[in-house]
Amino acid sequence: MFLHSRFVVVDDKEHHLNGIKQTLDTLRLDCHSKLYDDEAVGDWQPLPGTRILFLDQNLVTGATFGTADNKVAFTAIQDVITRVICPDSGPYGLVLWAEEPDLDALKANLFERFTGDDARYLPVFFAALQKGDYIDTNDGTIKEPEKLQADIQERMSRSPQMKALLSWETDVAVAAGAVLRSIVDLVSFEKRSSDDFGTELGNVLYRLAQAGAGIDRAEENPRDAINHVLVPILADRVTEHDPQGDAGDSWKSALVPHKDKFAAVRVQAAINTAIHVSRASSPSSAPILPSDLGAVVAFPFENETQALLYLFDLTVEKLCLDTVFGMHKEDWSKCSLRLIQIGASCDQAQPKDGPLLYLLGLEWPFDNVDGSKANNAKLHARKSSKSGLEWKTPAILVGERLVPGKLSVFLNCTFSATRAQVAGWKAAYRLREELTSKLTQEFARHISRPGILTMSPDD
Repeated sequence: MFLHSRFVVVDDKEHHLNGIKQTLDTLRLDCHSKLYDDEAVGDWQPLPGTRILFLDQNLVTGATFGTADNKVAFTAIQDVITRVICPDSGPYGLVLWAEEPDLDALKANLFERFTGDDARYLPVFFAALQKGDYIDTNDGTIKEPEKLQADIQERMSRSPQMKALLSWETDVAVAAGAVLRSIVDLVSFEKRSSDDFGTELGNVLYRLAQAGAGIDRAEENPRDAINHVLVPILADRVTEHDPQGDAGDSWKSALVPHKDKFAAVRVQAAINTAIHVSRASSPSSAPILPSDLGAVVAFPFENETQALLYLFDLTVEKLCLDTVFGMHKEDWSKCSLRLIQIGASCDQAQPKDGPLLYLLGLEWPFDNVDGSKANNAKLHARKSSKSGLEWKTPAILVGERLVPGKLSVFLNCTFSATRAQVAGWKAAYRLREELTSKLTQEFARHISRPGILTMSPDD
């Protein structure tokens, strides 16, 4: 429920630790300090949300970068990073906090140690600060707090990308505060100076839940209902927040134009996935339910071919035909059948009794890494629908190995099931609102297209 400190300081000398903490306190920057002890560090827990990690260079007595025991020094730093940093909670910058910082040696060693999946622990930017410039290293007395703030900002400006991301995070935090204030402001002033304040605020939240879920459904899933109301307001507040009138400048500095105008297929698929697909993979994420709007469900029937024929009058042979989907028969083993839950967004916000509607989908990887038609590939990036009954996502990452491909949805293959029937189904991921709305509109257009009698073969 509570956010962790954005600044974390680790040092083996208590007076140095107190000095930097007092300096940050003076600047009104909340800081979490950790006194290093090689026996206690094993009990440390990750600190989600860390954005700046101040790390002493010599955590182990006698082990420094320039001595024979430098491996011990580097191992201690590596251990602290893996204990404190939570990669799932976003990027951070590492400030080497030492009397004589050797930043190049630290960077080289960490780049060597954090490889493969462990590269998630690497900071977005490195910086070095000399302790003596900000505190008296003999007793930890603070010197010039404003100099520390200015120097941190100067070091961060060397990484415009991190600066832009942190600015955006600040915008979100300020916007969230503004949304919370607007909710509390719905309670009249005369009600605030009494014990009725909490009850009145509860009434306001109930009304918001009614607005999001319907008059009679406020208490069914109040978190989702209130999110339907508040998230659009939050997005608007984020856009509005620009106290200095230069919010766009940091982003302009952060962008690095690529020499190639068009991204490689793998990059396109990765970015599209980040924008349009939710896998709820974070440990703190609520699971995706098969009844959620846009849920892409693993085909729930044990005998796929039998269910395909019984429910949709389709066979693998039919799907291979160019007039239906179009692929080589040997391509079938690469593909995965899916069911996609669709419907009106208002029905998701305010659920109605009755069955849920699903469309048949087929998830398929590109035959070639670059999505090309080489080697007579039929599963390629420019594959088009011959039947006019197929809708496709843009290139996304599909399958267990998350390779570039697409999800095709057959607009004429519908299936209905009750919430009780789908309760045991497994959702692979969820299409976010933009793609789900686009699919729903395509389906609505498909089932509502008119036909006319005419003698013209072109009509």
